[in-house]
Formats: sequence, structure tokens, C-alpha cells
Amino acid sequence: MDTQTISDEQRLKDAQDFVRKNQSRLERGNKEISDEVYKRIQARLNDLRHAIKENNAKKIDTLMTECDEMLNEHLGPEQKSTWREYAESIGLAIMFALVLRSFVIEAFKIPTGSMIPTLLIGDHLFVNKFIYGIRVPLTKNFLVHFAKPDHGDVIVFTFPIKEAQAHIAAKPASERECIDRDSLENEKDFIKRVIGTEGDTVELRKNHIILNGEPLEQTFLRKETTGNFMFPHNFQESQKLNGHEYVIQYDGRDQNFGPIKVKPGHVFVMGDNRDSSSDSRCWGQVPVDNIKGRASIIWWSIDPGNGIRWDRIGTLID
Repeated sequence: MDTQTISDEQRLKDAQDFVRKNQSRLERGNKEISDEVYKRIQARLNDLRHAIKENNAKKIDTLMTECDEMLNEHLGPEQKSTWREYAESIGLAIMFALVLRSFVIEAFKIPTGSMIPTLLIGDHLFVNKFIYGIRVPLTKNFLVHFAKPDHGDVIVFTFPIKEAQAHIAAKPASERECIDRDSLENEKDFIKRVIGTEGDTVELRKNHIILNGEPLEQTFLRKETTGNFMFPHNFQESQKLNGHEYVIQYDGRDQNFGPIKVKPGHVFVMGDNRDSSSDSRCWGQVPVDNIKGRASIIWWSIDPGNGIRWDRIGTLID
């Protein structure tokens, strides 16, 4: 087979590919052009098909040029390749996900039982990062403030390592085991409920919170057997705070704390599982700048031993 034959065959193949691609292009864009223009372009493509059958090289080249000019004039420049479209779509999706995670919403998994019974180990949450304001990406600095964390909010925050270290160091040695060493050395996220905000006085007397001199409304719900000889029962009570109503639990020990005053720019937080929570009673208060957002909804939940908890999916967090 000589070089001329190969060249002719390649020209025909290129022309056939051109017709196939641009026929699809015309069909996709037919709603953007008038019937008259559609018919004119279609006629040129049909002429090109005939020229291919006749193997008329000169006519093929002329018609390909005419078709390309007409399509570009009425449908715009040739569409991007499929792979490029996929790449751009994936890139936009990644960019959108990053913007969403930085400014609007973030997923969080419950690793411990400090918020039982409100939140269980294996619950997966969405955290609303937009509710308190917009931050400069990758920093704790706010561009715009919308609201301040309020009493009763369940918040996710970056653990304040330096402040906690100083607070723990000032405590008697016998009271320093209320938090694990890893949390004091490695940055991680915590989730707790806001009990006090800037300027509040917080006190705990016999498991009852007293906020600014007034005890929170608390109603006994149930007593459950634990199987623990030292603390045989868990007590669950309904508590109301700033329009939030939630359930707390404790093991019956008379817990007392404070009174203390919440510092400017800080919040005082506690876990709903009062006797199994390392919180502000132990390591101090949380800077507002450390707060990432407010827990909003349980989107997935898995019991480590028993599988999916279908009844918890979609639960709003109060």
C-alpha cells in the first residue's frame, strides 16, 4: 500500500469522524437555532456525506471548512472534549465541596459518650458553620459575625489546648486526671452544650445547674440500672435552657461546682452525660473563636455492635 493510498484513507476517516461529531453537535444545539439554519447546516453535512462516498478530496476539504464555519457561527466554538468536560465538572464539584466545608457545613462523628443520651457513639452529624458568621479560610478569624453562641446550643469546637493546659496546671494534682493527656497535646474537635456565655455566673449544686442565681428547670424522667456496684443507677432528667429542652443523665453522685464567672469572649460548656464528660468543669472555658459551628442534624448513625440506627437518621439536635 503506497503513501498516497494511506493519505486518502486517513482523509476519508477524518471526514467521517467530522460528520459524526458535528451531526451530534447539531442535534444537541438544534433548540438554539432556527429551522432554516438547521436545514442549511444539515444540507451541508449531507453534501459532505456524498463527497465522502465519491472520495472527492477537494470537495471534502471545502465542505468540511464550510460546515465548521457555519456551526461555529450559529452554535459557538466547538464544544470541549468529553474528558475535559468531566475534568471541569469534577474540579467544580471539589471546589464547591471545599467552599461548603469552609463556610457552610461540616460533617462530625461522635467518638465518645459525653453527650449521651442526646448524642450516641456512632452518630454522624452535620455542623452548621454559617450560623455564627463567615471566617477567613484556614483561620479562626471572622469576616462577618451573624450571631453569638447562645445558651443551650450544642457546639463543635477546636479544643483550646493552651488555655486548658494553664487551667489544669493551676488545679490540685488530685484533680488533674479529668482529661486524657492526648487531648492536651494534639489538636482535636470536641462537642458540648453551651451552659454559660460571657458574663454569666455558673454553679452546680447536687447535679442542678444554677445560672445567674436561678436554677434551671429540671424534671425527673427515669432511673436505669447500670450493673455498676459503686453507682448502680443512671438518672435521666429533662432540662430546659433558653428554649431548648433536652435530656441529661448522671449516676447519682452529688456533684457540686463553682460558682464561676464566664470570661469575656468565652463560653462555659458541659456534656449532657454529666458524670462521663470532660468539660469546662475540668479544663476551663472555650474561646468563642474556637467554635466551628452548631450541631444541627444526625444524618447517619451506626451502633458499633448492632448496625444502623435507622430511627436516629434525620433527628434534629436540640
